Amino acid sequence: MLIFIAVLILCAIGAEWVSLQDPLAKVAYDCRPSKAVVEPEEPFEIITTLQNARRFPVPFIKMEELLPASLEFLPPIPAHRQDKGGLIRTGTLYLMPRQTLQRRQPALIRQRGRYFFRGATLFGGDFLGIRETSKQVHLSKELVVLPTTIDCPLLLENLGGFLGEISVNRFILEDPVLTLGYRDYTGREPQKAISWSQSARAGKLMVKKYDHTLELSVTVILSVDSGTGDHRQDPQEIEHCFSIARAVCETLEDRGVQYGFLTNATAAGAMGCWSLLEEGLGARHFYTILEGLGRATYDRTQSFAHLLHRAAKRAQQGQAHIIITPALLPEFQPMINRLRDLTGSQITVLAGNDYKASCDPDSQEKADSKATAEERKDG
Repeated sequence: MLIFIAVLILCAIGAEWVSLQDPLAKVAYDCRPSKAVVEPEEPFEIITTLQNARRFPVPFIKMEELLPASLEFLPPIPAHRQDKGGLIRTGTLYLMPRQTLQRRQPALIRQRGRYFFRGATLFGGDFLGIRETSKQVHLSKELVVLPTTIDCPLLLENLGGFLGEISVNRFILEDPVLTLGYRDYTGREPQKAISWSQSARAGKLMVKKYDHTLELSVTVILSVDSGTGDHRQDPQEIEHCFSIARAVCETLEDRGVQYGFLTNATAAGAMGCWSLLEEGLGARHFYTILEGLGRATYDRTQSFAHLLHRAAKRAQQGQAHIIITPALLPEFQPMINRLRDLTGSQITVLAGNDYKASCDPDSQEKADSKATAEERKDG
C-alpha cells in the first residue's frame, strides 16, 4: 500500500514538473470568420482553433477572445463588453497530447462596415493548480459587411424613368466613330462634320453620316460630401447614400446597362483609395463596388465640386450620369448643367434627403400615422 501511494506521489510530482514547463509555449490559437464578405444579418461561423503540439497534455486552458462589438451569437451565449468596445468571450478547456480542437459558433452582424477578430489571451495552469501563466495571441482577421439594399418605390420609379429616357435618346445621339456614309450639307451640322475630300469630289459640301449610339453607358457618381462646408456629413445620411448606390448598381445590372463608378469616399483596407472603376458589367464588377461600399468610411478624398470636375474631364458624348449625394445645393447646378452639355445625355441626381422618408419604414409609418390622425380629426 505504501509503495502504491509512493508511486502516486511520484507520478503527481512528475506531472506537476512537466506542467510547470510553460504549458502554453506550444499551444497555437487561431480565430477567423467562415466568410470574408457577408450581407447584413447573414449568418456565418466563427471558427476557433486550438492546437497542442506537445507530447504532454495541457490540463487547463482559459480563453478570453476579443471579438467585434456588434457581433450577435446564434443562439446567444454569455459574453461581456470590454472598455475598448469589443466583446470578450470566455471559455475553459483542456488539450490532450498532439490534439487539435476546433469550435464553430454561428453569429451575425447587422450593420455595414469592416470588422476585425483581434485574437485572444490564453491562461494556462499547472497540474495541481498552483501557478497560472498567460499568453497573448494577436490576430487581424477581417470581415466586411455590405450595405443593405433598399426597397424604395419612389427611387425605383424615378430610376426606371431615367433609364427609359436614355434608352430612347441613344437612337438620337450619333457616334462619331461609326461612319455609315455621306450626305448633303444642310447648314445645321458643325463644321467638323464636313468631309472635305468628299466635298471636292462632289463639287458641293458633304458631311459624314454617322451611326447611332448602340450601347448604353452610365457613370454612377457617389459623393459623401454635399458641399455644406462640413467635411463630415451625418453618418446616417451617408449610410443611406451607400444603400441607394447599391440599389442603383443592382438595377443597372438587372437591365444589362454598362456602368462605371466614381466616388470621393475612402475605402479602408485592401482597396485603398477606391475612387474610380471603369465601365463594366457582371458579378465581378458589381461585387467589387459592393465590397468598396462595405469598406467605405465617412471621410472624403475630395470635395463634391472637385468630384464633379473629375467627372467632367472624363465625360464622353452619349454618356449618362447618376449622381448620388446626401443633399444637393443650388450652387452646384451650373456644374451639373456643364456635365450635361459635355455629354449631350441625361443626368439624374438622387439626393439622399429627398428619399429618406419614402425609403425609411419608420419615417413612412410615422407619416401614415400622422395622416390617419389628421383624417380622424377632420372627420
